[in-house]
Amino acid sequence: MNLSVEAAKRLLLYSLILLVVPLILYPENLGTFLQNYSSTNIVLELLFYLLLTFVLYRQGNAMQMVAIVFIGLGYRLLISSIFSVLLSAFYNISSGVAFSMGMYGYLPSLLFQVFATQFIIKSTMDEIFFSRPRIRRPRPSDIITADSVETGTSTFVVTKEKNASRPDSPPPSPVQNQSGLENRPATESPVIGGDAQGFDKATRYIGEHSSVKLAAVVDHEGLLLSNFTRGGIIAEDVAPFALLIKADGAGSMNFLSYGCPERVEFQLSNDRVVLCYEESYCLMVIAERHSDDLLNIRINQAMEMVKKYMSERYSEMLRPAMEKSYA
Repeated sequence: MNLSVEAAKRLLLYSLILLVVPLILYPENLGTFLQNYSSTNIVLELLFYLLLTFVLYRQGNAMQMVAIVFIGLGYRLLISSIFSVLLSAFYNISSGVAFSMGMYGYLPSLLFQVFATQFIIKSTMDEIFFSRPRIRRPRPSDIITADSVETGTSTFVVTKEKNASRPDSPPPSPVQNQSGLENRPATESPVIGGDAQGFDKATRYIGEHSSVKLAAVVDHEGLLLSNFTRGGIIAEDVAPFALLIKADGAGSMNFLSYGCPERVEFQLSNDRVVLCYEESYCLMVIAERHSDDLLNIRINQAMEMVKKYMSERYSEMLRPAMEKSYA
């Protein structure tokens, strides 16, 4: 289970709200009455959690939904237990009475905690159950081959793992080297080693924002260089559309004599799609429709990371090709 620091902090903050608000209101009943324990209440609570789970996690299977329901119940019982301890400490009442009030007796806190639980744990459940495992990074012992990538008048080499496979993608075809620079083996891969770097670092940085469902760096052929997914999106299926959108936009803009767009952003019914284009790659982000402005800041910073990584890693490869093309 990989839970990001941001998600853990957010869960802790919302848990404190669940504890503090009822603690401040106690002993105001707000028009309600004291509740006696009944097993029927637990059954109704489980049914309510099950209904919300079907609405919030439609991409999940039956086992995942059942697990989320019982995790929600366990989380609510934990919050109620802590609330009981705080009641006993702050209002100087016996532990038995405090426990009965905190767990099921004090109806305002019970309703507040029950209704808020599934919404509070949603982002955490998304990371636990619906984040796709990351692709294995190549090891130094793997055999490395080189594919040429053309950028206007120059050609540089991007290394890829020889035995890496991409679902539903045809075998790579040889690319004609227009600048005359011969393909040559590279000594290391763009993403290698234990720490995230380059493309991988940029996509992970964007993915730390809780609204992000996909962050991907796509090369000029529509192939993934790195990706971060949340919520069941298959990055390999979505990535090629970044080039189709660019081609359609370029055709329209060229007709208006504006040139090729550098950034495309549009909103769907539930999602927001942002595409940032450079000469040889594209940064593609899919997030929730109502994501905040911090996401734009992360996207801009991630683009700077990728630019810096490309400049540092491939500047030595680009320079001979550019000199030869201008000779």
